[in-house]
Amino acid sequence: MIRSLRRTLLLLVMASLAVGTAFAQENASITGTVTDPTGAVIPNATVILTNTATEHQQKSQANTDGIYIFGNLGVGSYSLSISAKGFTRTTIGGITVNAGQTVQENVSLKIGSTAQTITVQAGALELQTQTNELSTLMTGKQVSQLATNGRNVTALAALGLGVSNNLPAFSGVNALTSSNGISFNGTRTSHNIYLLDGGELNDRGCGGCFSSLPSIDALSEFRTLDSNYPPYYGLGSGGVVMMVIKSGQRRYHGELYEFNRNEAYDANNYFTNLAHQKRPEFRLNEPGGNIGGPLFIPHVYNTNKTRTFFFVNEEWRRLIQGSSPSIVNTIPSNDFPTLGQPLAYNIPAGGAVPIVPNTSDPAKLALYASDGLTPGQPFPNNVIPANLIDQNAVLELNAGTFPHPNYGNSQYISSIPLTDNVREDVVRIDHTINSKLQLMGHFLHDAVSETFYPPLWGDSTYPTVGTQMKNPSYSAVISLTQTISPNLLNVTAYDYSGNKITLDPVAGKGGSFTQPQGWSAQSFFPVSDNFGARLPEIDLQGSPLNANWSSSYFPWKNGYEGFEWRDDLTWNRGRHQLRFGFSWLHDYKNQQLQANTQGTAVFNSSNFSKDSYINFLLGDASSFTQLQYLYGKHWVSNNYSFYANDDWHVTRDLTLNLGLRYDAMPHTFERYNQFANFVPADYNYAAGYPLDPATGTLLSSSLTQYNGEPFYLNGIREAGVNGFPRGVVNNDFKTVEPRVGFAYDLHGDGRTVLRGGFGLFYERVQGNDVYNAALNPPFAYQPSATNVYFSNPKTSALTGQTTTQSFPSVLTGIKYHYPHPGTAEYSLGVQHSITNSMIAVIQYVGTDGWDQNDDRGINTLPLVDAANTASPYDQREGVANGSLNANLYRIFPGYSSISQEENETHFNYNALQMGLRADNWHNLTVVLAYTYSHEIDEVSADLNSVSNPFNLKYDKGSGSLDRRHILNLTYIYAFPFFLHSSNVAEREVLGGWEFSGITSAETGTPQPITYTGSDTLGLGGGTTNRPNLVTGYVHYMKHGLQWFDPASFSNPVAPWNGGTNQGFGDAGKDAVVLPGLLNFQWSLFKTFHFTQGGLPNLELRFEAFNVFNHTNFTGIDANSADSNFGQVTSAYDARELQFGAKFHF
Repeated sequence: MIRSLRRTLLLLVMASLAVGTAFAQENASITGTVTDPTGAVIPNATVILTNTATEHQQKSQANTDGIYIFGNLGVGSYSLSISAKGFTRTTIGGITVNAGQTVQENVSLKIGSTAQTITVQAGALELQTQTNELSTLMTGKQVSQLATNGRNVTALAALGLGVSNNLPAFSGVNALTSSNGISFNGTRTSHNIYLLDGGELNDRGCGGCFSSLPSIDALSEFRTLDSNYPPYYGLGSGGVVMMVIKSGQRRYHGELYEFNRNEAYDANNYFTNLAHQKRPEFRLNEPGGNIGGPLFIPHVYNTNKTRTFFFVNEEWRRLIQGSSPSIVNTIPSNDFPTLGQPLAYNIPAGGAVPIVPNTSDPAKLALYASDGLTPGQPFPNNVIPANLIDQNAVLELNAGTFPHPNYGNSQYISSIPLTDNVREDVVRIDHTINSKLQLMGHFLHDAVSETFYPPLWGDSTYPTVGTQMKNPSYSAVISLTQTISPNLLNVTAYDYSGNKITLDPVAGKGGSFTQPQGWSAQSFFPVSDNFGARLPEIDLQGSPLNANWSSSYFPWKNGYEGFEWRDDLTWNRGRHQLRFGFSWLHDYKNQQLQANTQGTAVFNSSNFSKDSYINFLLGDASSFTQLQYLYGKHWVSNNYSFYANDDWHVTRDLTLNLGLRYDAMPHTFERYNQFANFVPADYNYAAGYPLDPATGTLLSSSLTQYNGEPFYLNGIREAGVNGFPRGVVNNDFKTVEPRVGFAYDLHGDGRTVLRGGFGLFYERVQGNDVYNAALNPPFAYQPSATNVYFSNPKTSALTGQTTTQSFPSVLTGIKYHYPHPGTAEYSLGVQHSITNSMIAVIQYVGTDGWDQNDDRGINTLPLVDAANTASPYDQREGVANGSLNANLYRIFPGYSSISQEENETHFNYNALQMGLRADNWHNLTVVLAYTYSHEIDEVSADLNSVSNPFNLKYDKGSGSLDRRHILNLTYIYAFPFFLHSSNVAEREVLGGWEFSGITSAETGTPQPITYTGSDTLGLGGGTTNRPNLVTGYVHYMKHGLQWFDPASFSNPVAPWNGGTNQGFGDAGKDAVVLPGLLNFQWSLFKTFHFTQGGLPNLELRFEAFNVFNHTNFTGIDANSADSNFGQVTSAYDARELQFGAKFHF
């Protein structure tokens, strides 16, 4: 990565030294028609465009239809000068151009001499009269003056029409771990694209992550393309988030700033307050500064200050933040065991009485006899004898993995201080080489160091273990604009984006993750392969805890680099603005496997003692899974894209947008072909049954030698071998994407525009599909054993028999037919200009998706045993109660669970959207966005598992980000009073005040209810069960912590007990809706001028988040087997205050 970064920087520096650097091209344009007083077009009029800040000029000529176009413009303020023989010259000033925007400025020239000049000002707001795209703009004023919690610019993307989000109140201060849970018009959150000066910021191997988080103070503009965008944007179907770095101007401008937060300013979180704990620690300091202006050498270079400009921003983010408090179940204090002592177990409310596990293990039966115990019967007085308690389970608990309760007798509330340190460097240079060549370049670097409790990307319930992350990231763009002729423009660009991730485990509050003295538990592989001698992951499924402890698969390393070459040609011909382009995006992702080399032990309440915690103490594991070694893999993907687009000005009132895009996206492959896939169609049942029925291990005769090691490889295909694709799936090249639309000025006066459009979008699944499948043999080995002893997973807990044979592997396959996810987007709406500074919009927006990604468990037990028609559920019942080994009865014998990644699901979204925008209307800038919508799907995110692998429709319902009503209101008001008072004290104290805010009101999202009690499925995993809905609806109590009545649900019933639906509960995934959100964020600014109304000045800022300290609950206990089922468990942050100061010069 460092070599590639150096190469990129060298290319940037060489280009800068050779020809300078230039104005950014953000795909904006200005167009219009030149007419005479009668409305007849004036051909060949001379049109000069001037950038107000830099005074750079471009010259063009109206064509025979009177149409002029300036394309590929950077963000900023411009003026137009139009002249023609026999007419007075007309100058239009104050034209604001935003990223990706097409501005229409029609000009009517008056008869007269060109020596005369008429000057007019452009309207404050422009209707979108040239395009059908749906977009949301945040101007530089809004970016700088709307306070986002954490000064995180991505929070601005959540404020537009059709946008639903699950962002936390505080979104974080770095890119990788900053939440990006934003859905545009029903699309998945991982399908968004992030652009900085036109170059991608995506980490395309991270499932939708963006790699760098630019400072708000480095940006001149923020814009999102929400739906129906033109074909020069692709490789995604969600929103396009466009950010533009500030440019230097002819005059030097800059600022120094500091923002400060401290928990002493804040209210206490609802749950820490409930536990009578002090406020979570929260310290944030963000000092920084920037400067921009001309690069020149007096009397030598750029003496008129119009050629070369620079902008530099430097920022530090220093955060210490207590982890978000939530209430979780833990082990009651009296139920923690003491080594060598019996345990008098206190059965939790609603819990089952633990029984003595059934077994045929002679050694275990002898212990039962000495204790006077009978298998299958309760422990007398619920006392677990000392000689049955696994000493390694006690040692793991004594290591502080599971915390003692600090709220009530069995619950835990905690907030652990987390640190996040970021330094960001931003440089941009713009240069005009000559009247025909311009070059722009930027470089951005983020250096990040952050800690997490519980671990990052893990399932651990408790903050007794955490993660230390280091993550330097980089972005660079070079863009050369060539004006070939007044009507022909070409832009060539090179983009680079990269990051490096290092993750290490760290001990948390009162806990340790390393094996303690006296540890004697064995595993499948030597402890030398378990870096750091970490304790195994403990997963307690079902009653009474349903909790997990894990240090995750760390230490771990990962690196990403994306290189893109692109070229865009704009040709203005008559009434047509034609655009053609192509790009090649080349991605590298080098990372280690993602699975536990320390092993994962699962304890389930469905078998053995019928209590998952007691099973842990007894050392009776439902399963034990372990990865042999954390190998590194080297992933490569290529994306070849082509597009053509015609903005056809059919008449002055009607524009058609006719576009076509093609993305060739061959599937990601491993550079050295160290990759294999499981293909169900290639599994050969005729090869014979591969398992020993007594032990569940693989027969030696079924194994194949690969590089000297034995593997079971039935149905496994190696990448690049015997004609099998390197990407291990059938490449899909049927990805043609038409994009069409229109904009029609209904009355010809530019006041009311009817717009509509339709487009197709395709994209690839971003990376994690191949990373998961990288665990397949023969290039990795992850065996899994069922019903074994925790301290020796090679020994059966059912028979006591120990084996030296290999256990079946856990697999992740990718379905060989793997079409790219497709989306259709369509809309119809009206924009109306109420005044020159106020626009209203109403629109219908629809989205349909097909071939969307999901995970399906394909190696369960069959639904019925076809050979046992009299009792077709006997095998499932035996697996459910733990008396049978699931691996012996699976659909594909020889393997444990198999998760198949596939593109098989659908979604649909429909919305009515209404908005109002006013810009500087009586000193008020306001944006109102209201969305009424419904999104339906089977799976809401890539790589999410379907609940019932035999019936996708079981999961059909409202999606995880379906919010029926969303209202966002942003406002900025500059108080006009006393600004020009002759009284200095009055002017400085009472003048210069400004108020801004964000108000959000949203209904809640669906919360799937799960059931993890006694197993009613017996399918051996690969499923998620739900309870039954008793009355057909949920009774919402909304009293205290109880959000809904648990009695609204009942346990599902197994088919062998007469249950229906194969043991799956009948509650829909959207049966419960979470609480909604009501939030106010306010800011108050005061500017002190050192000169009359100009620079320098000092701006003091006071900002409040959740102004009224309204408790917004965010999570509930959604497991019907839990004692706290239906209770709220977490909340958004309480009121928080921030103070800031900016010195502008």
